[in-house]
Amino acid sequence: MMDANKVYKKYYKNNLFIIAGLFLIGLLGVQLTQHTAYINILTICAVYSLITSSIYGGAWKAIASQSPAVLNNFYLAASGFRMLLAFLTVLIYAMVVKERAMVIGFVVIFMIFYLVLLAFDTVYFYKVEKNNKINN
Repeated sequence: MMDANKVYKKYYKNNLFIIAGLFLIGLLGVQLTQHTAYINILTICAVYSLITSSIYGGAWKAIASQSPAVLNNFYLAASGFRMLLAFLTVLIYAMVVKERAMVIGFVVIFMIFYLVLLAFDTVYFYKVEKNNKINN
């Protein structure tokens, strides 16, 4: 039996490192290109990623502790919900800003954050499930 709390803490710590790394790489890009307007975009992407990762990890911990048999359904539903939330975030940003170049910049940076964290989630929870099946 896996320790859901331990898995969640490791997941959250790794997520923080990835988000901080992406943010710092983005700040380096801002510094090199002198596009200071992208600082706001980086901040929005980092905060969005922190919030969604925290909620995703907390929901995973709760489901893994209470009813691990439905984790496969959780992965599917949570991924779909996060994709919908990402789309809504981009749509809201586009409606608020309305400047085409800034919207395109936001979409590119946002998708980098989204895809990197999606890849991390996939690999991380694949390994968790694989180790869980080996131990059972």
